[in-house]
Amino acid sequence: MLSYVKSRFPFIAALLFLPTLLMFPANSFSQEKGNFTVGTYLEALRNYNSGNFEAADKLFREVTTADKENDASFFYLANIQLEWGNIDKATEYLTQAIKRDPGNSWYKQYLARLYTYSGKNDKAIKLYNELREEFPYKSELYDGLIELHIQAKDYYKAREVLEDIEKSVGVNEATGLTRFNLLIYENMSDSAYNYLIALDKEFATPRTSAILGDYHASLQNDTIAEQYYIKALNMAPDYVPASFGLAEIYRIQGKFDLYFGRIYPFMANPVVEPFMKTNYMNQLMGNTRFVQTFLPQVDSMMTFMYNAHPQDSTVAYSYSLFLVQSGKGTQAIDVLEKNVNQYPGDKEAHRQYLSLIYYLEMWEQLIQNSEKALIHFKDDTDFLQFRGIAELQSGIVDKSIITFKEILRYTKDSATTVNTLTTIGDLSYRAGNKKEAFKYYRRTLKKEPKHLPALNNYAYYMALDGKNLKEAYRMSKITVEQEPNNSTYLDTYAWILHLMGNNLEAKGVFKQAMLYGGKESADILDHYAHVLYELKEYDIAFLYWDQADKIDPSLGIAQKAAALKEKINKPTQ
Repeated sequence: MLSYVKSRFPFIAALLFLPTLLMFPANSFSQEKGNFTVGTYLEALRNYNSGNFEAADKLFREVTTADKENDASFFYLANIQLEWGNIDKATEYLTQAIKRDPGNSWYKQYLARLYTYSGKNDKAIKLYNELREEFPYKSELYDGLIELHIQAKDYYKAREVLEDIEKSVGVNEATGLTRFNLLIYENMSDSAYNYLIALDKEFATPRTSAILGDYHASLQNDTIAEQYYIKALNMAPDYVPASFGLAEIYRIQGKFDLYFGRIYPFMANPVVEPFMKTNYMNQLMGNTRFVQTFLPQVDSMMTFMYNAHPQDSTVAYSYSLFLVQSGKGTQAIDVLEKNVNQYPGDKEAHRQYLSLIYYLEMWEQLIQNSEKALIHFKDDTDFLQFRGIAELQSGIVDKSIITFKEILRYTKDSATTVNTLTTIGDLSYRAGNKKEAFKYYRRTLKKEPKHLPALNNYAYYMALDGKNLKEAYRMSKITVEQEPNNSTYLDTYAWILHLMGNNLEAKGVFKQAMLYGGKESADILDHYAHVLYELKEYDIAFLYWDQADKIDPSLGIAQKAAALKEKINKPTQ
């Protein structure tokens, strides 16, 4: 059964808090401090609420200088420090606020959460216990304390706190599910579910019934699971976890009309967290047979998901990938272009967009959009590589060389440096600058003596020059020793052997190249045919030339072969 992705176990209230709390402490400032303090405080508050934290920080500090008993300003200074990620400074300011208003339970609760967030659990527990003594009927104080005890795996104390809550407010869904979770944490699953069954009979809620539905679904008790999901939906027809669980039961049972009737609203619901949907769809897409059988319905699910969360990047990536796989590349481009326009400062949005353009081989568009990405992320080597590849594919070799040289200037990664040096060598040779190409191959090999692409290309081009064949042979031999199944490296090695006059040995190497993909390369077939021709194995040589010409007629192999055939058929004088 596909998981619901996010656990449906309702864990105790989260300890994370909003960094910015738009609320006003009860004790704000003393009117006796004069209009300056009042005006400055209000101006600071205005800046704070509008998100101008630097101005607010400056003004609140001015207030605390003029009115040293102003607890509210210290409170807001703490929040500003949290916005900036300075937890220790936030704790310091909040402690100052409590000193000035020791009876403020919110300040203390907030400080306890800060302690928890920064890993100072002992201090947090001590403060929560003090708060419990002061305010024994505030149930929200207990949740944080229970969570701290659970984190410390002190389940006995967690139960003690829970029992205090039940004495105060009685047993309800929240306390019952907390007890259920405690039993789960203690690896007492059977007891946990037996307790939950009893709780659901007496205090049934959509959540308790849905959890029991999930439990029986995990045990493949589909009929019982279905009953619990329906029970939950009878209480709350729009309860998403139960509706989703029931949909999965229908899918497993092969009741696909009922399944799609349930899953469509789930995918279209903007309240359901988008990452749950994308994870679910990723799992579903792994079932190739299902997707092929119900492609139109899966298409609808994807569309519903995207329309519910058009501004979520993860959803956009998932939807665009599906569109590409469905042969709708243009629509996929539109989705990711819209995502980039929404988030121009998001590097991943640009990366995904450029990757798709690259995949679709839209070289001119790739150049243009790489430039746009580089406006936001100047000198980013990934985006420079996209531009360089697009320039190369567009035939703008000189510009491509300049771009890859830029990458050399900015990259700090040794692997990128080596690969870029080799690329510049390859491009320089293509541009007709043999001297520059050899210089960059040497630079590559100085950094990484066994960089196989550089060794192979350098050896091949040296061999074509007819010079330093021994050195070319040495370099090429390293490549075939390291990768004996690489047809390109075998071709280079065999061709060098041919140029050195070792045609018989070259033939053996070419035979090996044929086993590892050489038959799909016009160049390798052409080289092999030359060697066979030199060995006077004419029939098979012309057979391979014919195959090479069919793979790539632009190489002029047919004309060359015809001339050679005429030569051997010409009667001797």
